[in-house]
Amino acid sequence: MVCDANGVPLHFILSSGQASDIAQPLLDQVRMHGKSGRPRKRSRWLLAEKGYDAEHLRHYFDRYRMQPVIPLRAMPRIPRPGLPPTL
Repeated sequence: MVCDANGVPLHFILSSGQASDIAQPLLDQVRMHGKSGRPRKRSRWLLAEKGYDAEHLRHYFDRYRMQPVIPLRAMPRIPRPGLPPTL
């Protein structure tokens, strides 16, 4: 679920309980209403829980000039040798 600064839901995606949270498709579907003209698609800041502290999401935020406000994980994940992960 994506909410504005006042806690008003802007968009949400329902998924099964076993599915992992997918942030990028959710963020790509948000339209922020404001001044007249084309609606904004990107916010300036993004607040999230520490489960969203992932390198690929931080690259996404950098690409779209969003300032993430995410608590850091206590122990960063270390890639292990073996087969590359599949998405």
